Amino acid sequence: MNRRLVVGGVVVLALLLVTATVAVPAFFEARKNDNTTSTYYYTAEVSTNATLTDATVYLPLPVGPDGAPTVEDVRVSSYGGPDANWTTRIVDTQRGPMLAIEAREIVGEERYYLVNENGSLASPEPIPREEAPADMSGLRLEPALTRYEILAQVTVEPFGNGIENGLIETRDPRGNSSLLSATYDYTPEACDPVWSGEHETCTTFRADVYASYDAKPSAIVRVGPVELWGINEWGWFFANSFNEYTQRVEAVGFEGPHEGWVSVAGELQAGRGNY
Repeated sequence: MNRRLVVGGVVVLALLLVTATVAVPAFFEARKNDNTTSTYYYTAEVSTNATLTDATVYLPLPVGPDGAPTVEDVRVSSYGGPDANWTTRIVDTQRGPMLAIEAREIVGEERYYLVNENGSLASPEPIPREEAPADMSGLRLEPALTRYEILAQVTVEPFGNGIENGLIETRDPRGNSSLLSATYDYTPEACDPVWSGEHETCTTFRADVYASYDAKPSAIVRVGPVELWGINEWGWFFANSFNEYTQRVEAVGFEGPHEGWVSVAGELQAGRGNY
């Protein structure tokens, strides 16, 4: 065999390997950057089994590193109740900017789930109390709250607030991306080992929520949870993946009428996904 041909073939093969090692990953990285969407999602809930009157609720809302709100277009959806004829606006409070919900009435229907002793549903649909069976042996009634959901979504423009190179900073969002307002006492905690990854970190915190309304003494009211996601997603051929952080303020419950601020527990999970 011609030695020059062998040597030449080896050189060509080496060049091909180098090209594949360098050019192919760069090509896929470029396609990934061209097909990445960065979005903030914000949701909150208000639930009740009785009608609330003269209601005002202040909820934490997303703010950027400069403290300015990053969500404006908020909509309210009803699950099982009437349309929510509420006013939503951003207000400045002594706790910082918050989402204000104001309504002459927040309608809650007095309905119940029929539940077995083991906690499973005996009937999938909620019923009025008067429709409960005469024989309740092994059964109980649990309130089925009328749920309203507050939603907002913001697609981040490249090089906008809280991003670098068109991406939301999801590994270290504090001071770099949007976080919920009226939050404090951040404390690092260990993540659940079942879900934790190489870049994941977990932090607990406290958040302030305000609620004022009139209701009958037996009313059950739940404000929250309040949640914020910051997520980068890309999808192109083999490069389909994401990374994200999530921030959640737990729900707080009240019985009867209420007026005042409450401090609620929350958790921030950052660094989930692929980088």
